[in-house]
Amino acid sequence: MALMDLYKKYMYGTSGEGEGTQGLFGQGGQQSGGLIDFNKMNNQQGGLLQNIPQTALLGSALFGQGMQGKDPFSALLPAVTQTAQLQKLMTPKKSFRQLTDAEKQSRGLPLDKQFQVGADNKVMQIGGSAPRLTVNTPAPETAEEKALGQVFGEEFKEINKSGNLANVNDQKLEVLMNLTQSENLNSGKFGDLRTEVQKFAEEFGFDPGLQDVTIAEVVGGVSGGLVLDGLQAFPGSISNGERDFVKSITAGMTTTKEGNEYLLQINKRQNELAKEYSNVANDWISRNKGLSKNDKELGSWGSYKKKWHEANPLINPEMKTKLTDLSKTVDTEFSNNIVTRKNGKKYVYINGGYEELTY
Repeated sequence: MALMDLYKKYMYGTSGEGEGTQGLFGQGGQQSGGLIDFNKMNNQQGGLLQNIPQTALLGSALFGQGMQGKDPFSALLPAVTQTAQLQKLMTPKKSFRQLTDAEKQSRGLPLDKQFQVGADNKVMQIGGSAPRLTVNTPAPETAEEKALGQVFGEEFKEINKSGNLANVNDQKLEVLMNLTQSENLNSGKFGDLRTEVQKFAEEFGFDPGLQDVTIAEVVGGVSGGLVLDGLQAFPGSISNGERDFVKSITAGMTTTKEGNEYLLQINKRQNELAKEYSNVANDWISRNKGLSKNDKELGSWGSYKKKWHEANPLINPEMKTKLTDLSKTVDTEFSNNIVTRKNGKKYVYINGGYEELTY
């Protein structure tokens, strides 16, 4: 009992005159007013320890030190520290607080609803439900839309094919333009160009070895063939009216040197239009995700295509009269290219076959 009395005396003081003596944790034998004030050491309120006196925690700590054989007074400071840390750890931190009306107003929040803010400054509505995620599922494609998409898909495929073919034809044109400058078109002396001509001669119906073939025959047959092929291969980039006109004059144009030179220029223009048309279509696809899709500024692909043809003709109107006249002329150098049948009709050898002269 003497030890316990001594413990109480130093812990809580003793009663006496006035307020009595002051102990470590109390005064006058009471558990308050001591030298150490737990409320000052840990001013957080609430939690699991709210209703547990700090002195009880300290007593438990001292008791634990005594069980280890330590003197209670020498273990006092560690016990006090341990008690304060334990109370702090077991007291929950206040991680959210409710916003005031002034704070709600400053944040642009409705005043009739309650909000709380966390330590990360994130505001959440109290009692609010999570935002709904709206997923817009596109309507299934109709049979008509699917068929229309296939038509435009095939058109786009052909446009790109024409653009690639135009790049190949450009190489043949360069060779043929050089051939037209030969001194003797009636000869079979192809010179340095023989190897290049042999690469595509068979494609247009000529002997790959160019045996018994004159330069005039090759120029007329290939230049006319390229133009006629272009009319078939580049349908999208050339209007129907221009296609019909060029087809009507091609055979006659192969019978003069000047006519063949113009045919090569026509074919060069065909290639330019095919490549440009391919670029236009690819640009439309990248902007609108399909030829069947309207452009915000240009409207439908069909209407734009018509305007494009009008702005990019194959042959200028003023050239048509000159080309028509040339198609009715025959140069001596090219007269051997003409074959007259028993019925009196005349033909020229173009692209592996005979085309009738209509003049």
